[in-house]
Amino acid sequence: MGFKPAEIAGMQPWRKAVFTTYALSLSFFESVVLDALVRGRSQEALILADLEGIRSGLSEQGAQRAGRDYEIEPVSVSNGVFHPKISAFVSDEDCHLIVGSGNLTFSGWGRNLETAEHLHPSFAADAFNGAARFFDMLGGQRGITHGAQEACASLAQDLTRAAGRGRGDGSVRFLHSLGGSIAQSMEDIADELGGATRLTVAAPFWDGGAAVDDLCSRLKVEEVHVHAHAGGTVRGTAGANWPLGAKSRVVAVAAEPFTDTANRKLHAKAFEVACRNGRLIVSGSANASGAALTGFNVEACVARVQRNSTVRWHLVPAPVPLPLVPLENEAEDDGPPPGVLRASVTGDAIAGRVLSPRMVGAAQLFHYGPAGWKPLADLTLEYDASFSVAIPGFEAASLRGGRVVFRVEAGQSAAEGFASLSAITGLRRFAGKAAASLTAILGGTETPDDFRVLLEWAHDNPSFLRPEIAGGGGSLGPKQTGPSMIPTSDLWNSGGSATAKPGGGEASRGWARFVDALLSALKERRGPIGRDDHEDEPEPGNSRKKPKAGKGNGGGNRDPLEVLDKVIDAMLAKGASRETALRAMTLVAYACDRLADRVTAAKAEHWLKRVVDTYCAAAADGPLDEEAASAILALCGPDPSPDAARAARQRFLTTRGDLGGDCPSEKPAEPFIAAMGHVATYKASWARIVEIRTWREQAGAYAAALTNGTPRDGYAELLDSCPSESRLMVDAFLSETARRRVHILSGTGSCCNRRMTLPKIEQGRLRSLGVARSANCCQKVLVLPEGLDG
Repeated sequence: MGFKPAEIAGMQPWRKAVFTTYALSLSFFESVVLDALVRGRSQEALILADLEGIRSGLSEQGAQRAGRDYEIEPVSVSNGVFHPKISAFVSDEDCHLIVGSGNLTFSGWGRNLETAEHLHPSFAADAFNGAARFFDMLGGQRGITHGAQEACASLAQDLTRAAGRGRGDGSVRFLHSLGGSIAQSMEDIADELGGATRLTVAAPFWDGGAAVDDLCSRLKVEEVHVHAHAGGTVRGTAGANWPLGAKSRVVAVAAEPFTDTANRKLHAKAFEVACRNGRLIVSGSANASGAALTGFNVEACVARVQRNSTVRWHLVPAPVPLPLVPLENEAEDDGPPPGVLRASVTGDAIAGRVLSPRMVGAAQLFHYGPAGWKPLADLTLEYDASFSVAIPGFEAASLRGGRVVFRVEAGQSAAEGFASLSAITGLRRFAGKAAASLTAILGGTETPDDFRVLLEWAHDNPSFLRPEIAGGGGSLGPKQTGPSMIPTSDLWNSGGSATAKPGGGEASRGWARFVDALLSALKERRGPIGRDDHEDEPEPGNSRKKPKAGKGNGGGNRDPLEVLDKVIDAMLAKGASRETALRAMTLVAYACDRLADRVTAAKAEHWLKRVVDTYCAAAADGPLDEEAASAILALCGPDPSPDAARAARQRFLTTRGDLGGDCPSEKPAEPFIAAMGHVATYKASWARIVEIRTWREQAGAYAAALTNGTPRDGYAELLDSCPSESRLMVDAFLSETARRRVHILSGTGSCCNRRMTLPKIEQGRLRSLGVARSANCCQKVLVLPEGLDG
């Protein structure tokens, strides 16, 4: 079968990809399938797996992306197993189905001899409708337990819509075991074709012969031709490799479709029913066993109906293979292996259900961490084995790590399973194609390209950049990369914490919690990523490969810093809030830290000044933030000139900073400090800032002295800086005539009764120096103290 399914996975940015399987290898899925999905910028991936597959997945400690980059849902089937092998790839414009015999493992997608039907609605609309009915029934079928009802219903709708865009003539059909048996479907189609004349089967597992006897009876044939594969068959833990106990005549043959692959073990399942008016070929997950063809297993196959065809499989005699002894389940020294549970983490709440074995009453919940199983809480399993418990802070901690695995113990029984994080679910919904990159940044496994993806997504969603323009629920702008968005003004409050929009649903609240975690991750100092010159090589310790340019990633060759400049321009435009300035600081500080080899000292200082100027220009809605104080101090430098120290003091005054307290922490601005090459501490700088007085403060001291009528210290530098006005300002203490020519302002408007506006150059001097002259009016000297700009 090769790796055709993986090629389809990376063919375009799928909105969703859903896989069903019995056996499961998460290391295979993550390294092959998920890698292709990530490269193609697909949004959501879900695996529906039998309990046996979940057990094997839990044992793969190297696979860490479950519940983060994709979801796993265990499916429990009463008296049977969940056995279909389906891959569905869905976008808004296209849809593909792969239905076959291969499990989601290295062997199932590459090593074994398997069958796979690649279906498209352009020729197989009937099969898409059949698959839609299968997933619709799977969501509510009695005897089948799982937690993916909404996902199944949604996929059913997608498949139905895809079928509506295509065409079909009944020649390609989707057969399944929900609501009927596959054997019955084969009988009905054979009757449509005038009745069966020959039956040929290729399958690795048989039940001894009862199933094939039943099928022969239904088709009214007396013998069955069975493919005896020269390369042997895959061994299983149950069933036989040959129908030794069949009452019908069994003829061993080599069937032509399978004879050129003798180097692979047979795991394919295929039935050819030659009929009087054509033939029927059925392939998929169903073995030649009663559990598959007429029993309680959940199976899925594709039937190709070829009317009036005289073509048949070419058969030649072959020896009957030697019987294979089934593989034995590995015995556990400490008892039977644990059962399976499903769970979800939503904020502080952990909820789940034990699917097997039967467990009720008092139990204990464990979490698997670096040190092994750690007890979390005591809980009670309800009559349906469900449970719920609150663990404050658990989700926030889990967002930063790998997969989340729980264990529940009650007496001698135990069950284990994966947990999904609702915050990650919200991320996929709201961030769309950028979700994988945001998750990588959160976990510290990102490449520079992931940062670029975050920036491009943010640039296309204005409310992410500037919550003040969203108006608490306004438009997000014309461009979105995800299905639906909520204004991030509802997610980022003034304290830097995300809060969901009321009534926005759990996905909105989950997304809000993810934003909190993402902000925290962006503020962490992890050191340079390093330039990723080899696009196809993953970063050390990172299984995610950098997406190739031209594969739907939005321009993977663009320099992240080029995108960052555009993002900062958008964020720090006129009217930006303090919150937006701090968010911009978070982004550029991250760039200085993680992309240090690309950031020059001049670039870092330029970014820092823009952030500080925007923050200081924004309306004050509270005390000075710690991050802003650190940024102002870093911009001042470790050995500031009097002008630099005075400018820094002015910024502290403008932002309501506490100049009587301790020196602000350098930590928030450390990436800028490193990028600018500063090595000294800022203690001396802070002392200068505290000691020096701004021009406007000196203007205030002068105004107070003039009002009191007595000269005093505190404004000598101001007089030296404005020699054309200083003589009159000094004379004002000595002469009433001179005093009337000095005007103390209470605002920046006009200076006399004629209400004339000052020339622009004088307005600038008044704002910065606190002293100007009414050159176009009364020629008075104007003095504007600190804090009187209104």
